[in-house]
Amino acid sequence: MMEIRDLLAEDGRRNLAVIHPDNSLREAARIMNSHKIGSLVVCSEQRKIVGIISERDLLRAIPGFDKGLFEKRVSEVMTRSVITCSPDENVVEILSLMRKNVIRHIPVLDSGELVGIVSIRELTGAYELLQVEANTDVLTGLSNRRSLLRVLESELGRANRFGHPLSVAMIDVDHFKHINDTFGHQAGDKVLCALAKFLVQELRGIDKVGRLGGEEFIAIFPETDIRGAELVCDRLLDTIRATKVDLGVAKVSFTVSIGLTEVNAARKGPLGILKRADELMYEAKVRGRNRVQVDARQVLDLTQQFKAQG
Repeated sequence: MMEIRDLLAEDGRRNLAVIHPDNSLREAARIMNSHKIGSLVVCSEQRKIVGIISERDLLRAIPGFDKGLFEKRVSEVMTRSVITCSPDENVVEILSLMRKNVIRHIPVLDSGELVGIVSIRELTGAYELLQVEANTDVLTGLSNRRSLLRVLESELGRANRFGHPLSVAMIDVDHFKHINDTFGHQAGDKVLCALAKFLVQELRGIDKVGRLGGEEFIAIFPETDIRGAELVCDRLLDTIRATKVDLGVAKVSFTVSIGLTEVNAARKGPLGILKRADELMYEAKVRGRNRVQVDARQVLDLTQQFKAQG
């Protein structure tokens, strides 16, 4: 969990500047401009925080003053009610506090000493980064299990609501343990990254893909029946077969086994769909690997539909 101190470590004290309440607004504007910052901490001679003044405070003050605005004192414009935080507080909690109290800057005190100031923009950026990291597989950069299940649940709800097709594939690297045992785990990581690249390259823009864990990946095909998804999987297999991965010590080929199913009423919920795709993937392994195993029940259903329509 990211703490305020992590933000301060990135910026150091470069965003921290103070001003005395008796200084002029002209001086405040000069310091903000020279430091390229949006706010100043207002401190007494004893370095006690008595307020904050920001660019927004200056702009709000303009209508209420005459042309001598910048000769007015900081104390006439500054925000006197100051909320502070400590370096060990949580970024998400402080962001929530700032939004609740409608404040844009918060000074950071460590054992009573002013050590920095952070803005709501910095905290929002950090929060968004945390969200990305929480939903991303570190190795491959694809969506992780948590994110995939959420996407699958959303797509499943949409498919059921509108009666549209939805197909799901489980993809597993063949003989992955042998690759790790022969060339080392770094080589195995390179193979996983290569597979991630192929998935992004070969799947369509509407498709969703991610790493479920280990050497297992998931592809979600919205608005696509099992025959359409099979074409995409076959293209993926062809690309993988034709490529060698440079592991440093050698260039090696690898293959994958794919289990492909289409959503139906019998398998409700993301976990039920993944269970069926997983069963089909293992069936592909048993049948010789390096292939896509299509759900025969789904193909039979489609064939019967075509016959009925004909």
